[in-house]
Amino acid sequence: MNGPPLAPIPPEAARASRRGTFAGLTMALRFGSSDRHGDTAAALELLPLSALVSEAGPAGLTAQTEAGPERARRLNTYSALLREIARRSGRIETLARAASAASRAAREAGADKTVTAEALYHQAETQRLGLVLFADAEAAEAAISFADQALSLSPPALLSVRIKALKAAVEAALALAANDRARALDAAAALEVSTKVLTALRAPMELIAAAAIDRADLLLGLGSLSHDRALLTGAEHQLSTLLVRLDPDTAPISWARAKTLQGQALVAIGEVAGDAASIAEGVAALKEARAALPLHHSPLDEARAAHALALALQAMGEACDEEALFDRAVKAFSPAMEALDRTPTLPYRAIVAHDGAVCLARRAERRGDLKALEQAELAFREALRTRNAGADPLAWAVTQVALARIYEAEAMLRPDTGERADAAFALASALEVFTERGMRTLSAAALTALERVRERA
Repeated sequence: MNGPPLAPIPPEAARASRRGTFAGLTMALRFGSSDRHGDTAAALELLPLSALVSEAGPAGLTAQTEAGPERARRLNTYSALLREIARRSGRIETLARAASAASRAAREAGADKTVTAEALYHQAETQRLGLVLFADAEAAEAAISFADQALSLSPPALLSVRIKALKAAVEAALALAANDRARALDAAAALEVSTKVLTALRAPMELIAAAAIDRADLLLGLGSLSHDRALLTGAEHQLSTLLVRLDPDTAPISWARAKTLQGQALVAIGEVAGDAASIAEGVAALKEARAALPLHHSPLDEARAAHALALALQAMGEACDEEALFDRAVKAFSPAMEALDRTPTLPYRAIVAHDGAVCLARRAERRGDLKALEQAELAFREALRTRNAGADPLAWAVTQVALARIYEAEAMLRPDTGERADAAFALASALEVFTERGMRTLSAAALTALERVRERA
């Protein structure tokens, strides 16, 4: 089956001769017979999002030309392709299609236990992504259930360890959400074992990197929550070791993800230790991460790197008491928001918008710039006037938080004429939305701000 014309070969794919030609990569996705050796993961690294989207249709059609286990294998590859499109773009409808393809693969596999286990693994990965992208608590339970079903079929060694790593990553997310240190450390230990076993099995570097990145992300999250310098240093060391083994030409996404986390770890270490030099190292690492990702290759990874860079510049501005760094931080939020503009309902977009608004208010507050605060207040009020709380409650709530931060800053720069009471009302309204939507990070931030405003009222 021929399908549509192949996309032009980008320079980063042309350099990757060790992975074969660009056309060969797309053919691997279109006709790949199995993902148990990680071949699909290798191909997905190099292809830009536009090429993945172009290949989705042909890959789905090729699955219909076969029957039984072979159709199931192709459906598994198709599910992995759709899932990566959803991971990079945040498209919930694509994620639903990935889940459907994996479900069909499980039905088509028949008595082939290995192919069935692969299909269950893909179902679990799809549910896990639902948890990561949309904070879907039910998806976590489903992911663990599918993973357990897959393991009960005694799959081959490489597939088995990938499933165990997936379970540990889900446990890690749940532990961080509950701030359960013991559970998080158990998950970290499981991910460390998975990384070592994948290495011993000589798995593709992309698979080893995925497990190592999940573990480092967990240590970073736990260390940031508890201000534990040892955990943060452990995460940075692991990422530094991993980056030596990764080639940005052949694994651009894995390298950029690892470099982004390394930058965040260095910034967190600097904030905990009061070390501006460490924060500066983090800023440099985050700039490298942004530069390594080809434009539009992975919008969500680009957004995360830009968001992290903006926060790092803000942290360096606080540490160095340098006003110009706040200007750079405010500007750095723009690429992150632009990358997320096509997914306005994605919870992560609300987090970035919240952080950007806080940075803007903090800059004006530090400068004692009442005029800038009043201009920001008018802009946020206009946003509330034109924004439908029922149609887009997260955006509405984030705007309320931003407006509350402006009110709070104004009350610190002039006599309080009711600004703190207005801020408390706005924060309480936002907190209700965040709680209903299960947005733990934003709920915690809004609650902390509300308590602070009430104490000063």
